Amino acid sequence: MNKIKTTLLTSLILLSFLNSNAQNGLKEPVTFKLKNGMTIIVSENSRSEKAFSSFTLDAKAFQNKKDGVVELLNAVLNEGVQKNDHISFKDNSGKLATTAVDFDAELTAFASNIENAQIDQKTFNIAKAKLIASLKLQDYDYDQTVTENSINALSLADVQDFYNEITPAKTYLTIAGDVNVNDAKNSAKKAFGNWNKGENNTIASLSK
Repeated sequence: MNKIKTTLLTSLILLSFLNSNAQNGLKEPVTFKLKNGMTIIVSENSRSEKAFSSFTLDAKAFQNKKDGVVELLNAVLNEGVQKNDHISFKDNSGKLATTAVDFDAELTAFASNIENAQIDQKTFNIAKAKLIASLKLQDYDYDQTVTENSINALSLADVQDFYNEITPAKTYLTIAGDVNVNDAKNSAKKAFGNWNKGENNTIASLSK
């Protein structure tokens, strides 16, 4: 567990200090697991102006994934959060930035987008086209495996299959910034505690 805390501490600090110039108020991260196996790490920073959360895949659990499939799934998930500018999906994670007052509700919405992703042909086509356009414009520094060729080689079934491989035990949730540790724990349990990957998730991803 110490190894996990060390690995993710940098991410926590970056989240916690975003929009905050102060270096005081950052407390030692608290780590725990939900019953479904999801690892939660909370770092309270009383001097931060916002509350942040990052949902991250355990890279070691997906070493055999197809090139570009993570970023294409992110593009699909971003189609589901178009009306919420507090949430975004990039690289190997999803990110949330909001106020402490709204954090509980926003984290629940964040979790819903992840747990109940609707990956249908229409959404896939739109997301794929936007991602390819972004690659052509070179408006983001994507991983070297994310190319026009790798994205064009992916099918709807590839993204659905990868999504269905994602389980709570293969993910981390970091919470940092203007948060109370106990409140953050309760919010994490409320948002992700009932996520048990199985038949319901598969049906959701395959809906047309």
